Amino acid sequence: MAKELHHIDKWGFANVDFGEEILEKNQKALILIAGASSSGKSYGAVFLKQMLEKMGHKACIISLDQYNGGLSRIIPNKVNLNYFNSSIKDMGRIYCKIKPIIENVDFSSKYDETRLSLIKDALKDDFNESDLDKFITGLGIEWSKLNFDEPSVYDLKEASRDIKDLLKGKTIEEKLYSKVVSERIKSNSIINGNECSFIIVEGIYALNDELLDELKGIEIVKNFIDGNPKSLFLRRLIRDMGSTSASTSFTAKLYFSSIMDSYRQTILPSRSKADLVLDNDMSFAELRSGNLYLSKNLYPINSKEGLKRLEDNSLLLERSFQKDFYIVCENEKQEENNILRFRETSFDEGKTYKPASLVHKGAPKWRKDNKIIRPVNVLLDENCIQDVWKDEESCLYDFLTNGFMINRIEIKIKTRIIYKGYNITLFEAKDRNNNLEIGDDIPASILEEVLNYVR
Repeated sequence: MAKELHHIDKWGFANVDFGEEILEKNQKALILIAGASSSGKSYGAVFLKQMLEKMGHKACIISLDQYNGGLSRIIPNKVNLNYFNSSIKDMGRIYCKIKPIIENVDFSSKYDETRLSLIKDALKDDFNESDLDKFITGLGIEWSKLNFDEPSVYDLKEASRDIKDLLKGKTIEEKLYSKVVSERIKSNSIINGNECSFIIVEGIYALNDELLDELKGIEIVKNFIDGNPKSLFLRRLIRDMGSTSASTSFTAKLYFSSIMDSYRQTILPSRSKADLVLDNDMSFAELRSGNLYLSKNLYPINSKEGLKRLEDNSLLLERSFQKDFYIVCENEKQEENNILRFRETSFDEGKTYKPASLVHKGAPKWRKDNKIIRPVNVLLDENCIQDVWKDEESCLYDFLTNGFMINRIEIKIKTRIIYKGYNITLFEAKDRNNNLEIGDDIPASILEEVLNYVR
């Protein structure tokens, strides 16, 4: 039975202990780290490597992400499997023709109509007419169903060969995959097995049966890293925002349409094979990351009559209704420092609402002046959220069927006014304190006038 740990330092020491036990009988120890997408496998591998090196061991890291075949291989391979029963033998030539056509274009355009037309022209000598039409049609269909978290995306046999070579003390070329172009790229680095006593391999399929079968007979420390649904979702979206060319709306759609299914069907079952399991929810350091946002100054509204007078003496810019859903998961900690909010907006006084944003707010900085500087990640804004969810029902269905819960729902009225040339925002919410939001640029004399209305 796996030993379950909740602190990364304890998890690290447990791996060291098991690895040193293997070294009593072998020249090298192999550590595999599997787990959910965005659970912290790469971070865990680096943490463990640093711990081992502090203890006098030499370690190297192999990331199975780098064995991703790239979109010029993944999509054609799916077509070969699903439309031709893997009967196309010379796939290498096809990869070489497709790669330059799709490599340096935007992610969303990799297999669009323009690219498919170019691919069809490039492959006209490789197929008869009917098979070529079937192949091109298949590319478009498989592109629409792309799932980076399927085992077929990764060349696990190639990875196993490299791992076994390192265990024998041989030198391998370090593989390199670019998330920017979604392709393998040339690497100029090597890894020398003679320089490592610990070989750490991390990836979502590090405990996949195909890889384990290839490594049969080798003593292994087997790990699985997991996290709660909210941590996994946020890490995936925030990570992909900065490291891939795919849009956040694409990642969000993919997450609920296929990534979670892959996790449940092909990744989570490998947890039972692990010697050690680390439950790795978002750390406080992660909750402090993001684009720092300096909040406007908030002042309580204590007089509704005064608020009405303030509005009468101001220019109305806009009034909207907001419906905010605060999304959590079971047994979540630090909810106020880890806010995931889905917002809908209405401009017809709450009669109809449309999705407006999905935002994550992390832990604020501590300040003596009581201003709030909070990390904010706008995951989906009003320009793209409806590419993911057209309405409230579809959004809530995705969250509620994937391990999330609704902590609370708030209805707010947001009114933007101009008073003597200065922007002021009024927030009114049922069963909560009402506030004015005022910028730092307002002169003290004007601020005092405004506050006198609402005191």
